[in-house]
Amino acid sequence: MFYLKLAQRNIRKSFKNFAPFLLATVMMFVLNFILASIAFSPELDKLDIKSVAVVLIIGQIILIPFSIGIEIYAYRFLLKKRSREFGLYDILGLGKMQIIVVALLELFILLVVTLLLGTIVGVILSKFLFLVFIALIGGNYFNLTFSMLSVSMPVIVTVIAFVLLASISMWTIHHHSSLTLLHSENQGEREPKSRGFLAFLGMLLLVIGYYLAITIKVNSLIIVIFAGAVLLVIAGTYLFYVAMTIWYLKRQKHGRKYYQPEKFITTNALLYRMKQNAIGLGNITILVTMAIVTLVTTVMLQAGLKQNMMANMPFTTELSAMNTGDTRAGHVTQGQFDRILALTEQQTQVDLKKGIQYVDYGTTSVKLTRGKHVTVKHIMSSDSQSGVTNVQLVSRDTLIKLGNKLPKLAPNDILIHNYAGEFNPKTINWFGQLLRIKGQTAHVKNYATQSLVGNSTMIVTANDTQTKRLYQRMTFDADGYSIAQRKLVIDLSKNDSQKVVKAFKSVNENDNVAPVSLLASDRVSLLKEGQAYSGGFLFIGFTLGLTFIIGAALIIYYKQIAEGEQDKEAFRILQEVGLSKREVSQTINSQIRLLFFMPIVVAVVHFAGAYMMITKIINAFGINNNALMLSVSGGVILLIISLYYLIYKLTSRSYVNIVQRHV
Repeated sequence: MFYLKLAQRNIRKSFKNFAPFLLATVMMFVLNFILASIAFSPELDKLDIKSVAVVLIIGQIILIPFSIGIEIYAYRFLLKKRSREFGLYDILGLGKMQIIVVALLELFILLVVTLLLGTIVGVILSKFLFLVFIALIGGNYFNLTFSMLSVSMPVIVTVIAFVLLASISMWTIHHHSSLTLLHSENQGEREPKSRGFLAFLGMLLLVIGYYLAITIKVNSLIIVIFAGAVLLVIAGTYLFYVAMTIWYLKRQKHGRKYYQPEKFITTNALLYRMKQNAIGLGNITILVTMAIVTLVTTVMLQAGLKQNMMANMPFTTELSAMNTGDTRAGHVTQGQFDRILALTEQQTQVDLKKGIQYVDYGTTSVKLTRGKHVTVKHIMSSDSQSGVTNVQLVSRDTLIKLGNKLPKLAPNDILIHNYAGEFNPKTINWFGQLLRIKGQTAHVKNYATQSLVGNSTMIVTANDTQTKRLYQRMTFDADGYSIAQRKLVIDLSKNDSQKVVKAFKSVNENDNVAPVSLLASDRVSLLKEGQAYSGGFLFIGFTLGLTFIIGAALIIYYKQIAEGEQDKEAFRILQEVGLSKREVSQTINSQIRLLFFMPIVVAVVHFAGAYMMITKIINAFGINNNALMLSVSGGVILLIISLYYLIYKLTSRSYVNIVQRHV
C-alpha cells in the first residue's frame, strides 16, 4: 500500500513531467480505437461494401507499430526526467526492487488512466468520424455500434506497449547505479568528431535514392525499387544529420564571422548538441515526409476517382461478350450478340437498340524499337520486362460511332493516339504488314482508356475489316494474350442500368449463345465501389498523417524541453560575462529556428525527389492529371507547413521560458 501511495504522490506532484507522456498514450489509444471501432463494426456489413474493412485493417496494421514507437519515445524522455528522483530513492535506502515496484505502479496507474480517458474520448470521436467516413465512402447508414473486437483491439495494443515500457523501466533502473541515475539528466556531450566519409556517404545515398525515384520504370520490379529508394533516403537522412551537419558546423568555425557573439554561441551549441539531436531530427524529417506522402497519395485517389471512372467508362452501361474457347479465333459474331441482347430486352423491357456496338480488341503489350521505322514481331506479357508499350487496336468506324471526327484513311494507313510516352514513327511493320502513320489524334472521346501507366498508344485503323485483319496477324507467346470482345455501350437511368446489367449476366447459356462469356458493368455501382475504396484510403491517410504529425510534434516538444534544461546554465553564465538579454534572445531564436525548420525543409526536398515515383503510383490507379497532382501536393505541403509552424510557436515558448527564467 505504501508503494501505491508513493506512486500516486509522484504522479500528482510531478504531473508536469507525466502530462506529455499521458497525452501521447491517450492520443495513440484514441487513434487505434477509431480505426478498430469502424473496421470491426457490425454496421460496416450493412453498407454492402465489405472490402472497405480490409482497407481499414491494413491501416490499423500500419498504425500499431508507429503508435507503440511513439509511446516508447515519450516514456524514455519521461524516464530520463525521473532518473534523478530514482537515484535519490536509492541513496535514501530504497532498494532497486522497491524502486522498480514504484515505477511499475506508476505505469499501471497511467495505463488505467489511458484506458479510461482514451475510451471516453475514443467513443465520442469515433461517432463523429464515422459520419465523416460514411460521407467519404458514399454510404447511407449513420449509426455506429461497437463490437467486442473493436474495443479489445486498442486495449491489447496499449497493454503490449505498456509491457514494453515496463521492461525498459526495469532494465534502466536495474543496470544503472544510484550516482548514474542521479546525474544522467545532466550528463554532457563531448564535441563530436567531423566524419567526412560518413557525410559524403550520406549525400551519396540521398542522390542514389533520388535518382531511383525519379527514373523508376513501371514493371514487375517497381515495388522492390520503390522500397530500395525509400531505405536509401532514410539511411541518407540520418547520416545527413549525424555526419553532414557536424562536418558543416566544423567548417563554420573557420573565418572571421565565427567570432560574432550570436554566431559563436549558436555554432557551438549546435555542434555540441547535434550528436544527440541528430536521430531526433531524422525521426522528425521521416515522419513529416511520410505525412506529406500519405496525404498527397490518398487525397489524389479520392480527387481523381470520378475523372478516372469517366475516362474508363464514358457511358453508364457497358455490356460485352467474348468467346470462352480459343480467344485467338476471333470475336463473338453479330448474330450471337444480337440474340443475347434480345433476351436481355425481354427480361427488362428496356430498349437497347439506341446503344452503340463495336468490337474491343483489348490491350496488347509489345516491345517497340525507337526510331522512324518500327517492327513488331510478337506479343509479350506487360510485366515481363521494361520498355514495353501497351497498344490498343481501334477502327476509325468505331471512333466515328462514338462521336469522334477523323480523316479518311487508306487500307494500310493508320493514326496514332498517345496516352502517355513518346511514340511518333513513320511506319510500323505489324507482324509482317507495313502500316503508314498518317498523323496523330489530338483527342479521343467516349472511348475507354485502357492504361495510363508507362507508354500507352492507340492505333486507329481505316475500318473494322482492317482492324480484324491486324488482330488476326498477331503472334502470341506463352504469356501474352488479347481477348476480343463485342460490346454495347449506352446511357441509361440508374434503375434501368442495374436491371439490364443483372439480366445480361443471367442470360441462360443454353439459349443457343454458347460458348460465350458475358460481362456487364454499371457505372453507378462501380463508382460506389471505387468511392468506398478511395474514401477508405483517404480516411486511413488522414489518420496515419495525423499520427505522423503528432509523433513529430511530441519529439519536437521533448527536444525543446531537454535542450532548454541543458542550455539554461550556459546562457546564465554567458550573461554574467557580458552577454545582453537582447543578444541572448537573438541567439535563442536563431538556434530554435535552425533546428526546428531544418526537418521541414529536408522533408519537402525528399517529397520533391519522390514526386515522380508517387505520380507513377497514382497513375497505376488510372489517375493521370498532372495539374491536379501539383495542386494537391502544394495544398498538402502548405497545410503541413502551417501545422508545423503552429507546433513551432507552441513548443518554442517552453524552451524560451526555461532558458530566460535563468538568465
